[in-house]
Amino acid sequence: METVRTHRVGTITAGVALIAFGIMFILHLFVNAVTYEFIFKLWPLILIGVGLEVLISNIRTDSVIYDKAAIVLMFILAFFAMGMAGADMLFGYLENAQLF
Repeated sequence: METVRTHRVGTITAGVALIAFGIMFILHLFVNAVTYEFIFKLWPLILIGVGLEVLISNIRTDSVIYDKAAIVLMFILAFFAMGMAGADMLFGYLENAQLF
């Protein structure tokens, strides 16, 4: 009996994206080496990564399953992180602004 290898598209991209964005947010918090604006500009790389993973998996394996949960979780966490970073930027602006 021959087994068919199945690749779940989205799991590798989700893992890489979460690690990369996590490292960038940690660098911003502790070293202040990366700005939020730079991090926000990199979100299309998630779409590029998923697209590359789809193309490569269609060439290499016979059976492809889309890991919808990993892709949705990746985008939810990315938007949550961007929202928290935006709140941090807003609080920093309000702290330094003169109201009167």
